[in-house]
Amino acid sequence: MSRSPLKTLLLITLVAGPALARAEQKLGYVDLQRALGETEDGRKAKANLKKVFDQKQKELDEQQAALKKDIEDLDKKRTLLPADKVREKEAELQSRMQKVQQTYLRHQQDLSTKEQEATGKIFERMNRIITKMAASENFTMILDKSALVFAKPHLDLTNDLIRRYNAGEGAEGGATAATPPKPQPKK
Repeated sequence: MSRSPLKTLLLITLVAGPALARAEQKLGYVDLQRALGETEDGRKAKANLKKVFDQKQKELDEQQAALKKDIEDLDKKRTLLPADKVREKEAELQSRMQKVQQTYLRHQQDLSTKEQEATGKIFERMNRIITKMAASENFTMILDKSALVFAKPHLDLTNDLIRRYNAGEGAEGGATAATPPKPQPKK
């Protein structure tokens, strides 16, 4: 029993097609959080954020300590004060507690905004470098490690990303081989 050439071609395509498609794909991944911590700009940003965090935490700790002391004072004097005075003090302490909670939430939002501002440009630059890596080395896909369950270590491009970043690649205004300088407007 012989096969027609069309059936043979279809069989080869069905069997070999997926293998050929996989052979053409080149995958890699980067650990953006590790890269952030190992680039000069990332270390500076984290250090600045830590200073801001420590300052805000100190302010919050002072407010909480003062509130705690005043609560303890009220508890000691509770039996000596008239009931209306105790209610008045409790209301005042409750109001201060709410203000401390609002301060905490405001600090959290402020820190989150500052972190996004400090790291946003770094991640944008890393993305430019990753795009160049993908184009120049013919990667089909480069993923962030946080999106992976498993990947073989040889697919990790993080060290190359860090090296290129620290060497100045991808900086705005810095022309590289893959990105020619923008023409300057004539005056």
